[in-house]
Amino acid sequence: MRRPLLPAVLPGLLAWIFALAAALPARADPLDGSRTEAADRFDRALRLVDGGDLSGGLAEFQRAYSLVPSPIALYNVGLVYAALHRPVEASRAIEKALASPNGLSPENLARARDVLRDQAEKIGQVEVSANVKEGVVEVDNVEAAKLPLDHPLDVASGSHVIGVVSPGYAPSRHEVLVAGHERVAVHLDLVTIEGLLAHIALHGQVPAADVFVDGDRIGKTPLESTITVAPGTHKVEVRRAGYTPAERSITLQDGSRAEVTLDPAVDKNALRSEGGWLTLKASETQSVLSVDGTEVGVVTWSVPLPAGPHRIRLERGGFLSAERDVDVPLGRTMTVPVAFEPTPETRVQYVSSAVTRRTWSWVTVGVGVAVAAGGVVLAVTEQNQLPAAQSAVTSATDALTRGSGGACDPKNNVPPPAMLRCENALNNAASHVDDLQTGRAVGWVGAGVGGAILVTGVVLVFTADNPHKYDEKPIDRVLSGWRVLPEVGLSGVSVLASRPF
Repeated sequence: MRRPLLPAVLPGLLAWIFALAAALPARADPLDGSRTEAADRFDRALRLVDGGDLSGGLAEFQRAYSLVPSPIALYNVGLVYAALHRPVEASRAIEKALASPNGLSPENLARARDVLRDQAEKIGQVEVSANVKEGVVEVDNVEAAKLPLDHPLDVASGSHVIGVVSPGYAPSRHEVLVAGHERVAVHLDLVTIEGLLAHIALHGQVPAADVFVDGDRIGKTPLESTITVAPGTHKVEVRRAGYTPAERSITLQDGSRAEVTLDPAVDKNALRSEGGWLTLKASETQSVLSVDGTEVGVVTWSVPLPAGPHRIRLERGGFLSAERDVDVPLGRTMTVPVAFEPTPETRVQYVSSAVTRRTWSWVTVGVGVAVAAGGVVLAVTEQNQLPAAQSAVTSATDALTRGSGGACDPKNNVPPPAMLRCENALNNAASHVDDLQTGRAVGWVGAGVGGAILVTGVVLVFTADNPHKYDEKPIDRVLSGWRVLPEVGLSGVSVLASRPF
């Protein structure tokens, strides 16, 4: 189904991760450790991406590819890069997969080319030159190439900070805005300095925040490498809408390195105009939420957060923690489903308890059926004997009635022993009727009690925990929640799944 953390055009790309089964061979020799691990990591990557953890899924796909260089795993790497708004990396991965497309069906090859064309629309180029002959070219504080460049740099459309770092010179940076298929030229003049360049290692938990050094934007958190600066005093600042900026001044000596941790605090007053809401639908109650490394607590309501990307973590005793990448929409609510996976100990305990309860539920049903059936049999049997017993009482009564002419008619001067036998016969007949009526009543009460026990057992059967609730889902079940939606500019997609190893 459509994942709210992705823009409208990306769920289709993610769904294509799973449209690869037709040409996937079965797992090879089980003794081959690398192939076994690669297959396991591929499966885990599918589950992570399906759950919304794109970063984790990307890492697992990359590890699977490093173990067994499969074009299918590489193609999936490209699709996740596309979902993470990294078209340059997405294009490179898919181009490499298309260069050796063994295992990709003609349909998948066509789709790969569609994705490649779509990503190409989001790539521009930057020509970088400087007044130095040698140096490192950075894009958003990440090394991209070395001077002199023999070709322009591919970058995703949008704003980027282009920098050049060269020994003996103060780093120079310039921010540019690049559109798709546009080529922008940047020339940087570096100023000579005395001493060695210094480095700032910036740490923090808040993602997608702008980093500034001395008022110039360097890039966005998390930075993949240290910030190279000239020796001296510098002001480091981290800003993001919905947060109070965090800043620190630091003095660096020649060639020194400083570790700086800056996390802007959420500005509660700004959430009205710069925030949205996060609602969690967790499979287990009493789960503890952390957002960007900060614990929020047990959540039973919507949590207001600054709009934009966040890394959330849910923890519940007895279960593995669940992490998700979410993108909170401005002024709206994002709902994130989270299915916890139990620890091995919890799984064993749960299965044992569920099996025991289900067994006793069926035992209760059996007892209820037996008691109800026994009650009905008793009631019907006693009822069938009752007319004859009542007839015996009538006969005995008539025999003792004066003037009846019977053997025990008092007018006939019946001897006392005979009269006693007649009275005993009446009493025995009446007692037998009472016993039959009591037995009938007990039978119907037993039938009612048995019926109640039966109903209770049936309710327990249908409400008992499923022992297979936490069984690992096969891939086809994991994918059953995906709903493919048509996307503008992309061909139709389908959802299939298997493992390529």
